[in-house]
Amino acid sequence: MRKLYLIALIAGILPFGTAGAQETDIFGDSAEDLLGEDIQNIPQSNAAKSTLSDFLERKIPAAAARNINKAEKVHCYTVEYKPQGYDGYTIDDLAVKGSCGELSNVGQKLIKDNLFQSSIIYSNSVSNCEIAPKVMLRYIYGLDHTDVLLSYPCPSLTFFHGSDTVILNATPGSKIIEQIVGAYSKLEEKFYSPALLGQMVANGQPQTQAQKEMIRLSAPASAPRKKWGNDAPEETQPQPQQPQKSGWNKLK
Repeated sequence: MRKLYLIALIAGILPFGTAGAQETDIFGDSAEDLLGEDIQNIPQSNAAKSTLSDFLERKIPAAAARNINKAEKVHCYTVEYKPQGYDGYTIDDLAVKGSCGELSNVGQKLIKDNLFQSSIIYSNSVSNCEIAPKVMLRYIYGLDHTDVLLSYPCPSLTFFHGSDTVILNATPGSKIIEQIVGAYSKLEEKFYSPALLGQMVANGQPQTQAQKEMIRLSAPASAPRKKWGNDAPEETQPQPQQPQKSGWNKLK
């Protein structure tokens, strides 16, 4: 298992604020509302706003940022480095310890406000420590996803997308990271593979009027609207054949 180290990958991160805000208790008396079933009821005015700050948008690849900003689901997992001989489920080459569920509106806003929009938690100081994987958040948009690893101790955020890995030093936000990791770790349940249980599908099928409306609202403005109940195929104009181009996906 490859180990992640903070010292090698924090160059160029701007200093923001001080560590003074890390004493704030971001949960209050309870963390019960971090998960729930209201994730599909995000108000359009909130859903339209960018989840990531301009700072983070500049630090991670555009495709990774897009998945977070337009996430349709956010799943939570507890993780650790793979023990020797481990042959179980993994995520980004880390062992999956358990599931901490699906983030509700409140949970998503908590992460957004305290980790993605708060500039004071990042530092350009060198921290010679080994990342300690604790919680992985998977931001899913369609078939793509971006994973965000929370580490504590050695407080940091690591963004995974495809072959890209970006690690940010979050030492000034140590207390915030500790609280979030602690809250989600307490919600850990045994992980059961959705694929094994036949609970994953290749393509979604809207079954209720609310789901059909959701599809209609999420379609790009230029895309043709689906007329539910009218299954007649639409006529399409033949497209001219494009010349063969070389590239990674062309056989020579």
